[in-house]
Amino acid sequence: MSPYVLALGILGLVLLAVGLFRASPKTFAVGTGLLFVGVVVAGILGMASVYLLLAAFLVVIAWTVGQNGFSIGAEVGTDAPTLRIELVHLVSSMAILVVGASVGFGVFLAATGGQPVLALVALLVGVVALLVGLRGSYTNG
Repeated sequence: MSPYVLALGILGLVLLAVGLFRASPKTFAVGTGLLFVGVVVAGILGMASVYLLLAAFLVVIAWTVGQNGFSIGAEVGTDAPTLRIELVHLVSSMAILVVGASVGFGVFLAATGGQPVLALVALLVGVVALLVGLRGSYTNG
């Protein structure tokens, strides 16, 4: 493992945790952004596609669940019981991402023959498409 990827991952996780515990969406966003950059750097350095896909999946889940939590907290207050709605959001986001990632990974395997650089490009296109889709569901819902 690259020390750059490890450093990005550790710093990203620390900032993500600080953002959650201090209720700071900006710090949280920087943390998840660093985690995503870590995934991109890992892809550039040739990490296996399966690990890139799993890491990107976890980063997107962390981002969407965290942003949803901040949004709910802003709307109903931090003292309101929100566990049920946050769990529903988590499960539905995971289902959407699993389907999207599975289809994307299947297309990648069929089309590229497993080349790491092409995996990174396919992964980035897929993540951007899923984020646009998730973002659209927030603004429409």
